[in-house]
Amino acid sequence: MPQLTDGQLQGLASANLGAGTELNPAWPDPYPDAPCWGFALFGGPGGHADNTPPSIYDQAWVYDAEEEEFVYNPGFVEWVRNTFDNPDATAQAQVVADNAVTAANDAAPGNAAARQAITGALARLCMILSGLALSANNGTTPTRYSIVMASDGYRTWEHWALGLANNVGAPGNPPFQYAQRYPEQPVKTRTPNAWGDHAILTTVFITGLLEGHIDYLRHATGWP
Repeated sequence: MPQLTDGQLQGLASANLGAGTELNPAWPDPYPDAPCWGFALFGGPGGHADNTPPSIYDQAWVYDAEEEEFVYNPGFVEWVRNTFDNPDATAQAQVVADNAVTAANDAAPGNAAARQAITGALARLCMILSGLALSANNGTTPTRYSIVMASDGYRTWEHWALGLANNVGAPGNPPFQYAQRYPEQPVKTRTPNAWGDHAILTTVFITGLLEGHIDYLRHATGWP
């Protein structure tokens, strides 16, 4: 997977992160209407293919018989297995299945942990299926790159962002910055946190970027 050099990370970095810096406006964004996850997970495009968050979450949760509440879809693991034939993806789907009952019962012991497990597993599942490689220990070993997913609840997502090391050769800098596409806005770099204020925030480290990420970042302020 593509890597950023020390010089590229240093050029993109800022000691004073703020509202974010838009990419060079003279560059025509090839996916100007893409959602936040289009940039974070795929390096640009959106859509509703099987391996995108809209499809994955739509498969994980379905309306109950009364069509009043979303509940876990018992066929979710089989759908992931049959659709993608990816053991790593299937393993993440199984985590969702294993925790679904406890997560749905507010009074159950371990409810909060089960919800956290599902949130993390769904984020990792989306990342694996977008072509990203998780770092060691299920994406918990820190690297220079991460994906952040914010949500209002364990069965949904609200925002996705790409995290970049911001202190390579500059230990006084904030350790991370976020590159992200805000709703209906261009991609920005040099922000101190993921957009919005949400109850659940999942961070998963990855081993490298996608070519699409590089295509965007080379038009960012500071690219050497």
